Amino acid sequence: MKLQIKTLSPIHIGSGEKYNGLSYLTNRGKVLLYDSTKFMENITLKYSERFMQWIEERTAEIEWLEKQKRNERDEQKRKNINKLLKDAQKKLSIKEFIENAIQDVTVKDKFNNNFSYYAEAKTQVYNNIDIEAFIKQNNKPYIPGTEIKGAIRTAIAYYLLKKDIYWNWLKGELENFGRQHREDLQRIAGQRGKLVNDIKKKLVEGVGKIEEKLQNKLLRADGKDDAKYDLLKLLQIGDSELKKPPQCLFVSDLKTLNISRQFATFQELCKKGQTFTCEIRLENLEKNKAVVLDKLGFSEDQKKVVSNVKNILQCCHEFSNRLIDEELTYTHYSNEIKDKLNVIKKENKPDSPVIRIGKNEGYMSLTMGLLVKDKDKTIYDNVLCHATKNTSYTGSFPKTRRVVNLGNNDTDTCGWVKLTKID
Repeated sequence: MKLQIKTLSPIHIGSGEKYNGLSYLTNRGKVLLYDSTKFMENITLKYSERFMQWIEERTAEIEWLEKQKRNERDEQKRKNINKLLKDAQKKLSIKEFIENAIQDVTVKDKFNNNFSYYAEAKTQVYNNIDIEAFIKQNNKPYIPGTEIKGAIRTAIAYYLLKKDIYWNWLKGELENFGRQHREDLQRIAGQRGKLVNDIKKKLVEGVGKIEEKLQNKLLRADGKDDAKYDLLKLLQIGDSELKKPPQCLFVSDLKTLNISRQFATFQELCKKGQTFTCEIRLENLEKNKAVVLDKLGFSEDQKKVVSNVKNILQCCHEFSNRLIDEELTYTHYSNEIKDKLNVIKKENKPDSPVIRIGKNEGYMSLTMGLLVKDKDKTIYDNVLCHATKNTSYTGSFPKTRRVVNLGNNDTDTCGWVKLTKID
């Protein structure tokens, strides 16, 4: 059986790699990507010698400033050194050096004719910005099956967690955690700084252990901490076909909403409206298979979820419907973004649901937080909001969202795809 994946918004699935200034050039609204290891082969000897000397000088300067920073105790002097350090890093202007090094027509032609591929640039790509790479094989992007399966896993966990037997267990664990750490939770509410970070590290680890145990109860036979008893071992999803980069990729920056200090994050993203296909297979649940599931200790609710692909898609539909409603309550989204989310919600059908994948999907897409918020707002506000990474939150949480800058004052939400079964 095949599964069609259609992008309903830009998505970024990272490979873990970044393109630095040695890896790309911008040219007439395109980003030309290179093999940075071959950069030295494509510039003249004069520039290659100057390049090595220049790198050594800048690196030595930065190392000296880093040492001064470590040795300096006075806070104001440390701030001054930090400014000098940032200035020194700006001098390490690899992209600017390349632009100068390839002004020779012959060298420039060599670069323009030998790039690995190009992607459209929706906005200006600044000098020396790192670009987070989209996952590829042989320079061709695709959608990994593990990415789809991960989103399905969260949706199934959400569906099962609504059952009283699982929710009552989680509620008891969180209430007990809240009692044990009441003093710390009250001390850090709405606070920042080193004290908060030290306390939060302990709290985050504690909630992480609860969530790990919850995953075992929801998705393992009889709560066993062993992958061979995992319910989703029955579900096999392959990687999609490979696409040509100019067909589906573009480069742009992302804006973080509701944050005082903006910083540029550039990514390779897959365009909205692209379709991929992959294989999906659910292990045959004939009598002998059902007997095996019984012997392993799976509950009736767990067995029902994996009885057919239709039930799995239904779980995705329910979770995404709730997730989109939550996103629509976010006050810092523009009306245009909310209109796009409403269009995505209309696409969400029980037999062809939408899911959210990729790096920018957000806290609510990945954790038990959304159902806890629905079931017990007090636990959500007094425990979970203070036991997550970064700031200890009060009130609406999470505070920020990322949107993709499409240029011309247009932005879009990110990470949404539609799944359609193809028999």
